[in-house]
Amino acid sequence: MTICVLGKVPQLLSNSALELKSVALNETLLAQSGVVCVLNLNNEEQDRMLSQIHRSNYGWSWRVFTCQPSFLSDYLSDGLVDSDWLSSKEKHLPFEKLNRIINEPSDKLLAYLWLDEARTLSPMKVISETAIYRYPLLDIYHNQVRTPFRYLHRLVDADLIEADQCVDRVRYCHSCQSGHLNFVDTCPSCHSIDIKTFDALHCFTCGHVDDAKLFLSRRTMSCPKCHTELKHIGVDYDRPLELYDCNNCHQEFVESDVVAKCMTCDHTNSINELTSRSYYHYSVGESAQRYLLDDQLESKRNIILSGSVTTSVFEATLAWKNQLSLRHKHQDLLIGIKVQNIDDYILKFGDVAYIEFISAFSEQLESLFRTTDLSCQYTDDVFFILLPHCESSFLSVIETRISEFAGKVDSELLSLIVKSWLLPSIELSVASEWLSERKSELND
Repeated sequence: MTICVLGKVPQLLSNSALELKSVALNETLLAQSGVVCVLNLNNEEQDRMLSQIHRSNYGWSWRVFTCQPSFLSDYLSDGLVDSDWLSSKEKHLPFEKLNRIINEPSDKLLAYLWLDEARTLSPMKVISETAIYRYPLLDIYHNQVRTPFRYLHRLVDADLIEADQCVDRVRYCHSCQSGHLNFVDTCPSCHSIDIKTFDALHCFTCGHVDDAKLFLSRRTMSCPKCHTELKHIGVDYDRPLELYDCNNCHQEFVESDVVAKCMTCDHTNSINELTSRSYYHYSVGESAQRYLLDDQLESKRNIILSGSVTTSVFEATLAWKNQLSLRHKHQDLLIGIKVQNIDDYILKFGDVAYIEFISAFSEQLESLFRTTDLSCQYTDDVFFILLPHCESSFLSVIETRISEFAGKVDSELLSLIVKSWLLPSIELSVASEWLSERKSELND
């Protein structure tokens, strides 16, 4: 097996028994799968090459090592070439797992992590950016400017990746989502930042609390109110907590209000308004192999609610509930939602952007429906929800909330169609056929 070297062959490897070949990173090399590569370049060129390899069609299948650390090497390479690397025979060969991936993986980033379980999806601190942290591998494989947290949460929930060590937790501005915040103490009365602290004394005789300076009288300490001489702390007086004095309204107080001033947009946030995000090192999950090789898992693009079930379970429950409602004269409601132009949206913005949209939409729907409501991803673009014992008047609330959410969608490519049907229905005898007809109505 030939190891490709970009740049000069490093001195450490020149006397080794390895078969080395100095090459250029061209289209011919990038079109190969399972390449083992060593980079011996300056930092700037090395980072550029690392990015180019990962952006290529087969970069996910390569082993890439570097001769010196650079800005991106910890995030985009498999480590440094050193004495340990020379003694490890398996690092000189392509991945054995690679032969098991016959077709192009549906998620190349997941495939990259699965090939070597020592790899991690790790956040990189970039102070110059408002997000503070970013994931270089996500930037390359899914072209995301900001971290798609909903997408990551879906991968974790599906056990495709696992959250390992928590690197940091960052709070973001409610207005512009910037992490560049300045936390300031303010007066709880007038909210001015012009406040000062002072040490206070508490007279046990009369209970007076005031600035410690006012208790000083020549060489002794005495209460400015009752004039009792204060000799022993804990007997005559004590020192309470540090107090504040507002230079604007002259109010004295024990606890200040803390606000977060955004350094990007100047918005003043209360602490409760801030969005908190945790950044983790992620490793490959136990279900990644089944997803990559067998495609046995539920699609990451599905709308998932707490009452989500499979199509067969939904059809059986619908038929049973319809018969029960006919017998007892109950009223139920079935809602159908169709997401239009999914393929065009994914083609323009990518799979991760659509998963972010679907996850946000799922959160909106989850807040609307009850735990007793049943839902089903009927097809890739059609979603049904069964609401037992529900009046038709509730439909207007649902339509309003969904319309509000649709108005927040950034792209005009995606649109939502919502229809409803009152149950029971005497026409509902075979649930699969009846639902198929309702699906056709959503296409009209």
